[in-house]
Amino acid sequence: MRKEWEEYQAIYVHIPFCVQKCLYCDFASYANCTHQVKERYVAALCREIAYPLSLPVAEQATIYFGGGTPSTLTVEEIAKIVAALKAKGLWRNPKEATIEVNPGTVDVEKLKAFKGLGFTRISMGVQSLNDTELKAIGRIHTAEQALEAIAMAQKAGFEHINADVIYGLPQQSLETLKATLSGLLATAIDHISVYGLIVEEGTPLEKLLEENKISLPDEDMAADMYDFVQEFLGQKGFLRYEISNYARRGKESQRLVDTGYSRHNDVYWRYLPYAAFGASAASFDGLNRYTRPENIEEYIAFTQSLGETCYEAIAEPLDAAEGLSEYLMMGLRRSAGVDLAMAKERYGVDVLQRYGRELQPYMDLQLVGYDGETASLFLTSKGMAVGNQIFEIFV
Repeated sequence: MRKEWEEYQAIYVHIPFCVQKCLYCDFASYANCTHQVKERYVAALCREIAYPLSLPVAEQATIYFGGGTPSTLTVEEIAKIVAALKAKGLWRNPKEATIEVNPGTVDVEKLKAFKGLGFTRISMGVQSLNDTELKAIGRIHTAEQALEAIAMAQKAGFEHINADVIYGLPQQSLETLKATLSGLLATAIDHISVYGLIVEEGTPLEKLLEENKISLPDEDMAADMYDFVQEFLGQKGFLRYEISNYARRGKESQRLVDTGYSRHNDVYWRYLPYAAFGASAASFDGLNRYTRPENIEEYIAFTQSLGETCYEAIAEPLDAAEGLSEYLMMGLRRSAGVDLAMAKERYGVDVLQRYGRELQPYMDLQLVGYDGETASLFLTSKGMAVGNQIFEIFV
């Protein structure tokens, strides 16, 4: 019987199209693309999906359509990609099938169609429920449209709905952040992802800051926002199970509901193999990472010349030391931490023996903990605030 890390446990499909590029975004996404470009891209995706994979795919491998904004494609185009995945045997009985959507790009009928295709979870880019803040970062939707889109997803039959939120936005205060979270928790969402704004190099946001056309909350305010998010969501019945992710607790238990967390992202955090398709998409088979061309036209050309040598050209081999390092850093993002028995089985290393001396000061400060029953190393709530500092131990 194969072990989890000997099969692809997740399938990711990248849709790089957006109605408008957000000011903070440095992802591989493109606005104002023609319908012809989208058609050619979908055809290229289907070509790549048909190509042989280096590992078998688990029957319950999760599915995730991300972007960009997948909902900018037509239902028919999404259906073609789904059909290609099913024809290849990559979409069989997924534990979870997620599609990202943005308010303003969906209606009830489109969401019902996604549900009919087999998607079980919606991930919605809300970011804020304050129109001034939304405008400041270049979002195309309003707060009202965001709440309407969540209601439409529920009406379409989705039981699992995630909302993305950003804190540290231009002109944001603790009061407006609280209003955003309160507004979202009053809806049907059962999951919320909260990220601190990062000013990426080369983005329009960076330029606006350099020209003093906008200002951001200072470091102290951003830290207060970080603390507030944890406290507020915890009080409202959401369990923090990963540094940036919260799932609604079960009604009869303080434990995480079985289907509330992101099973797809959990594959990444547990450092299990995943197959990815599309421009800039990166697959991981446990030994190698394969990253596709970011440019749409270059990606299309790549799929037209697929062959064994083509895939070898984009392979990034990872040695055992790199694999262990990434396994620990990804796994420590989870509140459950990393399975040290699995680390030893996969990489032949006793983590506490190798890194115990460096970890001990953080354990003494109760930033890192160890559970002997589950053989798990984990960051405490306080430790998650300085996670990047702790991760340097493994680099």
